[in-house]
Amino acid sequence: MRRLTALGAAVLLTAGCSSPDDGAMPLGFSRASVEAQRALERRVIERADSGRVRELHRELTRLPHPAGSIRDRQLAGWIARQYTEAGLDDVRITTHEVLLPRPLEVSVEMTQPHTWRAEMRDATDGAPGPTSPSPREMLPYHAFSASGEVSAPVVYAGPGTPADYEWLARRGVDVKGRIVLVHSTGVYRYRGLAAFTAQQFGAAAVLMFTVREKVASAAGPPGHDATAMAGIERGSILYDFFYPGDPQTPGWASVPGARRLPRSEARTLPRIISVPISAVDARLILSTLEGPAAPEWWGRDAARDHVGPGAAPVQVRVQIDDTVRPVWTVTGILRGREEPDSIVVVGNHRDAWVFGGVDPSTGTASLLELVRVLGMLCREGWSPKRSLLFASWDAEEFGLTSSTEWAEQHAEWLRSRAVAYLNVDGAASGSRFVAGGSPSLREVIATAAGAVVDPSTGVSVLSTERGRDAQDRGIPAAGTDGDVIADRLGGGSDYTVFLNHLGVPSVDLGFNGDDWAYHTAFDTHQYVDRVTDPGFRYTTTMTRLLGVAATRLVSADVVPIDPVAAAAAIRAYWREIEPRVPRNAGGSQAVEAALDDLARAAQALGRRRDLALGSGDSGQYGDLNRRLLQLERSFIEDGGLPGREWYKHVLMAPARSYQPLVLPGLAEALDSADAGRFASQAERLAAALRRAAVLLTER
Repeated sequence: MRRLTALGAAVLLTAGCSSPDDGAMPLGFSRASVEAQRALERRVIERADSGRVRELHRELTRLPHPAGSIRDRQLAGWIARQYTEAGLDDVRITTHEVLLPRPLEVSVEMTQPHTWRAEMRDATDGAPGPTSPSPREMLPYHAFSASGEVSAPVVYAGPGTPADYEWLARRGVDVKGRIVLVHSTGVYRYRGLAAFTAQQFGAAAVLMFTVREKVASAAGPPGHDATAMAGIERGSILYDFFYPGDPQTPGWASVPGARRLPRSEARTLPRIISVPISAVDARLILSTLEGPAAPEWWGRDAARDHVGPGAAPVQVRVQIDDTVRPVWTVTGILRGREEPDSIVVVGNHRDAWVFGGVDPSTGTASLLELVRVLGMLCREGWSPKRSLLFASWDAEEFGLTSSTEWAEQHAEWLRSRAVAYLNVDGAASGSRFVAGGSPSLREVIATAAGAVVDPSTGVSVLSTERGRDAQDRGIPAAGTDGDVIADRLGGGSDYTVFLNHLGVPSVDLGFNGDDWAYHTAFDTHQYVDRVTDPGFRYTTTMTRLLGVAATRLVSADVVPIDPVAAAAAIRAYWREIEPRVPRNAGGSQAVEAALDDLARAAQALGRRRDLALGSGDSGQYGDLNRRLLQLERSFIEDGGLPGREWYKHVLMAPARSYQPLVLPGLAEALDSADAGRFASQAERLAAALRRAAVLLTER
């Protein structure tokens, strides 16, 4: 996820800080206002304190806090107090009532050829300490798994793609009514897609384990490779590629008393039993299988594996308490002095599968430190031009639930007021900067990354990633046009409702690495401090980067939304799928013409903006802002995608995975080889592009 041209080298300071004064004029600022912005950014960068970040993180990870738990509610109150103490206005804890499953029993066992029961816990030695939860509270499970009991032979299906099941069928291996074992990898890293595919092919249950091939080379404590193999990756299997949030309230908020669909009508609820197991237990099951040898292209040690079915049945029992429970969204606002009704939203989720060391607490600590720093600057006399709303989301791990329900509840308000949404999930599982989002925000994020120093390299984050990108592609780093920031977003975090449902330009930011403790009980404060981010240097760097980006969005004379970059990216999307488009396909010419219209309109508005800023013509700023704030909304189609009506953005949507899908209406029509559907979707795309062009040019 790295796409962007470097925009200048940062001037470096000591102690891991850099000056935002990189010689380039930040987008949207006049010469009269840019020096004040640069001075503000220096203060944000200097005030961010890694010691404070560490202490915030320690408190956040002290106890497990899954969504809807007592500790989750306690942390909601604690975060609300942090907001209030920092000086945020209108601090609220909003309650939504959502379907929130909890495990009562999860077991996997066999009686032949010997008695064996899967160890449904992460720990390899020792017992829970005095502040540790009971085994029931840490029981690994897949949220939204069906309840039931299955006793059947096991079939190994590799990554569990349709091609894998078809390969098995060609060799006479039938999965209907059987238990399939799959390993998470690639596109099927999203466990919901693996469960959905197993269900489509008739399996009775699915067991999932995670392949961590790089773990032996990752930094970590002694024995961490064996520990990682014993870890069990929890997670949701909700089919949120149809719609995220509460399965029983698609498209409307699950406020107390809201109408709820019957479970039988909720498209996102799986009908299959699904259980996560460790790689150690998966290896034991694999050792009992017979039948054809696994194909080499499944990876791992496939040459020694057989696909089954196993001679002896395995028994899987799952009992889930499917209850509607409360979850809590915490919000607070730094009120803008000139345009208080224009809102930049910055968010991170709070809930964790267990302790949540990397995911999400590095992001939460980073965001809370930014709240503290900006509150301090407000007390010293600074105030934003536009408003900043900070959000602590809940139940993200259960299908992006509280962000979806909160945004659906405030949909009209967000459509009329939201400038942008900045998301951070786990801020630091390593040192490699990754970012993706709406192409209209690429320059904001690039220049922010160019204004903050990478604590390991001593040069800007942007320069560091350009060098890595060049090295990855085998070209010289100097002067390379490196792809650093992706011009698209897929699924998997809280930006989804803002971008894909409401048309709010969005970005997702993080520093990534080999996170072998992902969604396990090993993801703790100590794991982050010793392994993924020693000294919390990158978590604090994220505070700085978010601070620069957020303050530019709320302080610019003209909001730094770039229509020229958006138009260029959309044309690139079209070129990306064009080789698949049949000659003379209906609607193609309309798309080409609309792309030309949008490019001309974007260039014209860009020139107008630059002239107004260059001359200090503030009388034009209001009209320019009005147009730019509605640009992303032009790409929203009320009818949504065919079969996925909740997803309304014509330019991008998640595939049935975490992966992004550009021009999804066209791409899915091509996948179905439906010429009529393609023509219809092409006309819808062309109409959206024309709407955007008119918005940018009409008087």
